[in-house]
Amino acid sequence: MSGLETAIRHALERSDRANSETRARIYQSARNALEAGLRKQDVHDQNVIAQQRHRLEAIIHAIEVEERAALKAASVAPAVRLDAGRHDDDDRAPSAALDDGNHMPPERAAGETASSPVVDGGLAGVRPDRREVSRAQEAAASVEPVAGKRDKKAKATVELPKPRRRKRGSFLSFVMVVATLVAAIGTAAWWVQTSGLLKSAAERDTSVANPPSTVQSEDFDGGEGLRTLGAQSGFSGDWVEVFKPADAGKVTTGSRASADAVSDESGQRLRITSATAEADGNVLIEIPASVLGQISGKTSTVALSVRADAGKQTQFSVECDFASLGDCGRHRFTVNEETSDMLFKVTFDRSLAPSAPGHMLINSDLAGTGNSLDLFAVRILPGQ
Repeated sequence: MSGLETAIRHALERSDRANSETRARIYQSARNALEAGLRKQDVHDQNVIAQQRHRLEAIIHAIEVEERAALKAASVAPAVRLDAGRHDDDDRAPSAALDDGNHMPPERAAGETASSPVVDGGLAGVRPDRREVSRAQEAAASVEPVAGKRDKKAKATVELPKPRRRKRGSFLSFVMVVATLVAAIGTAAWWVQTSGLLKSAAERDTSVANPPSTVQSEDFDGGEGLRTLGAQSGFSGDWVEVFKPADAGKVTTGSRASADAVSDESGQRLRITSATAEADGNVLIEIPASVLGQISGKTSTVALSVRADAGKQTQFSVECDFASLGDCGRHRFTVNEETSDMLFKVTFDRSLAPSAPGHMLINSDLAGTGNSLDLFAVRILPGQ
């Protein structure tokens, strides 16, 4: 949030910050910048969005309090200086009598005292006779030159502040505000990217290492750690293809999972969608008993050709239930929209081949957000 605060303060410095409407537009632009940054980074978590909005409003409130305090202090200081200057002029020229509408020349005051009461610097409804009017006009004519000289003297000693002129107009201010807001949007996008808001709950969990979207595997045997296998340059004839999209009838889904056969320009594949990371979000792929017989008593390699939805990334898991051979632990992989071959090792010490088929359990999204996984094939390389 420090980036947005800096952008707001820079925008205020380059604009008419004394204008409350200008400040309001800058604050609203900061809000728009935050919303644009969140949308650009594909943030949909309402708790995270509400938290960021609250922090921005707190910053706007603190800045507005500072601006109002500064404006109040600036308005009090000039008033004190003008009052002081007026008292100094009165002390220097106590006998000056300027006819500015609120004062009267001594001659006119003497002529109208008896017949014209003064209320708030004017006459209170009493008309003087013509002689009094003539005497007042003559007195005013005799005093006018003196008053003019004194006006010049007063102007020479008291200089009132001139109003500020905005010669460049509002165009320059508009350009500066737009430039500042563009910088604010860029700062917001950078902040959202680096703050970890785009990471899933599983990725923010530092207790489990998250491998990048490459051909890697993760063997979980009581939390012993990871073992990475190199990418395969191709699948030789020694690999046994135990599943292909045409075998969709051998697939069983949990109560909160789905598996749909898809065929388009990218080829045939099985789209797996898990609504939860629990067991009822798993999809079961049948492994024939004949294949289980080939891997019993050996260490073999399993490969899954998969990819995530376009523009997305998902972390999925693979488990085994190979009848009498037992299980193979839990394996986690992170994959993006590029098709990749995810490999891991399985070892079964038992030499007795099972008589019934087993299953491979796949969950498409361990974050529980419903991300899909496209499965193109499952292959096993027995004894290697």
